[in-house]
Amino acid sequence: MAKVFHYTVKGHWPFPLDMLHHDQSEAASVSDQALIDGLSADHAPDRAAFRDIEISLAGPNKPNTARWESFGWSIPADQEHAYYKRVKAERLEEERLFVGALAKLSATERNIVQARLDRRG
Repeated sequence: MAKVFHYTVKGHWPFPLDMLHHDQSEAASVSDQALIDGLSADHAPDRAAFRDIEISLAGPNKPNTARWESFGWSIPADQEHAYYKRVKAERLEEERLFVGALAKLSATERNIVQARLDRRG
């Protein structure tokens, strides 16, 4: 029997129908399908369409959280994605701080620091 991934997406109009095809998922219930239908129109039906809601989905594949995020939707329960996203952000911030610190040094100071870093491997 094939594994089924159950997950919840969170967002607001417009609903990215393409993601259902991409993840090969479908609404987990009739009420979830009604929410999808209401948020899939060419135009937002009302102001409420811009408030975040949660929709339960199910499919044979683990959802592509990063791709959902590119459409402005999230998968709050995807802790693994959240961890790697946080680690990436921390590394980028560390690199930004390092580059900024080196920029404050004179050329001679930068060369000495770089030479010592290179020796440490």
